[in-house]
Amino acid sequence: MTYDEDLKATVAAIGREYQRLAAWLRTFRPADWEKPTFCPDWDAAQVVGHLAFGAEFFASSVGNGLRGDLGLPFGARDREAFMKIREEKAREIAALPPAALVERFERMTAEVHALFASLKPADYERPAWHRRGIFPVRRFILSRLNELLLHEWDIRNRPEAPLEGESVALAAGNLRQQFQLFCEMDPPGGLSGTFGFALTDAGRRWAMRVGDGRAEDLGPGGHPADVVFSASAGDMLLLATGRADVERRKREGRLRVEGDADRARAIMPKLFFPL
Repeated sequence: MTYDEDLKATVAAIGREYQRLAAWLRTFRPADWEKPTFCPDWDAAQVVGHLAFGAEFFASSVGNGLRGDLGLPFGARDREAFMKIREEKAREIAALPPAALVERFERMTAEVHALFASLKPADYERPAWHRRGIFPVRRFILSRLNELLLHEWDIRNRPEAPLEGESVALAAGNLRQQFQLFCEMDPPGGLSGTFGFALTDAGRRWAMRVGDGRAEDLGPGGHPADVVFSASAGDMLLLATGRADVERRKREGRLRVEGDADRARAIMPKLFFPL
C-alpha cells in the first residue's frame, strides 16, 4: 500500500496552512496572546511556542532518521530527558515578543516543510524517533498538517465550533494511515474484525482489518465491515485527537457507529484519544 499522492498533497497543504496561520497570528493584539485556549493551562503564545518547537523537533528527528539514526534528538539521553527539553524549549519560544514568536514559528515550519518537500517516495517509510515510538517518516508529515489545523482550532477556543477549512478533508482522509499505525503500535488485545470509516461530507471511505496483533489498511472504498464509523471530516479529526467526546457526538448524531457493538467498544480507545 503506497500513500505517495496523499503525502504529496499533504506536504503542499502544510505549505499553505503555515503561511495562512502566520498571517492570522500577525493580526493579534497583545491581549490575544494571553487568552486561554482549548489546551489546558496554555494561552495562545504557549500553543504557538509548542508549534514552533514541534517543527524543530520534526526536522531534527526526521533528519536523523534519513541518516539511519534512531537516537533521540537534541542530545537527550532518554525519553524523560527529551520531554524536559521539549517543555523548556517550547516555554522559551513562547516567551518571545509576539513578532519574534511568529517569525520563529514561520521560519522553523518553513524549514521542516522544505525537508518534507525534498523527500523521495522511498523516504516516506524510513523509521524515525518520536516520543510515542518509532514511526515511518510519513507519520511526521501527517502530524504536522494535523497540528496546524487543530492548534488553530485550539487557539480560537470555541469547542462547539466545527473544524473547517480547505485542508480538513485531506487531513481527515489521512486518518486511514494514522489509525493503522496506532493499532499496529498498540494492538487491541484479542480483537479481530474489519472496521470501515466514512467521511460523510467529503465522500471518502476506507477500511482496516485487525487481528493477530496486526492492522492492515484495506484501502479506499466501501469494504464489507463488522463496524462502520461515520462522521464529517472535521468531527472525525476532532474525535481522533481527543477534542470531541465520543458519546456526546453519538447522542448528537454527529458520529454514527453501525455494526457489532462489542467490536466497536473494543477498538474505539485505539482510534479516539488525546494527541
